[in-house]
This record gives sequence, structure tokens and C-alpha cells, in this order.
Amino acid sequence: MSTQILIVDDEEIILEETSETLTNEGYVCFTATNIAAAVEIIKNTPGIIIVITDMKMPEGTGADLIETVSSVLGQDKKFIIMSGHAMPEVVSNGIDLSLYPFLKKPLNVNNLIDKIETMVADN
Repeated sequence: MSTQILIVDDEEIILEETSETLTNEGYVCFTATNIAAAVEIIKNTPGIIIVITDMKMPEGTGADLIETVSSVLGQDKKFIIMSGHAMPEVVSNGIDLSLYPFLKKPLNVNNLIDKIETMVADN
């Protein structure tokens, strides 16, 4: 079975480009434009292993998503954080972002694929 990945970003073009690239690499991709939609997809789609999330979105942050998935849903997912901004180490909700792979936007596709392959191998 192909690895299932959820991509969360409020920018549609990033969702489309990243999803298309990863689909062409053989991954099954789901997309969400906000935290609430991402949480619903995670709840209703068993088998998602990796969540690639933007750090700053209008309705919440990638750290908010990590906290919700880990604490509220009790699910253990692997996260990759992406941002066009520098990455803070620890954010207000206490999530230590240095524990997660970080990619600067615009994304380098080869770096993204390398990080995903490493995570899948470790799974």
C-alpha cells in the first residue's frame, strides 16, 4: 500500500503543487486548507502516516495541529513543518518545533522527498 500523506496549507497553489509532485512519486495525498479540515481528514482517514503542515495559517498554526492530533486525537503521526518564515524553537502551546523536520518555502522538492523517504523508512 502506498504511503498516505496529508498536506495542510492555506495557499491553494502550494497544496496543488506539493500534492501533484508527491502523487507523481507514488504517494497518496490528501489536502486541507485549514486546521479544522485537517483534523477531520485525520479522524476519518486511517492510514495517514505523514502530515506536512504550514506553520502560519489564518485559523491556527502547525503547532496547533500537532497538539490537536497528538493530545486530543491521541494519534501518533509524523510531521514535517514548512514555512516562509524563520522557525521558532518552542511556540506558545509548548510544542518543541525543533523535534520536527523543517522546510523553508518555497519548497525544495528533492529535500521534501528525502525527508519523506527517511520518515517512511523509520516507520
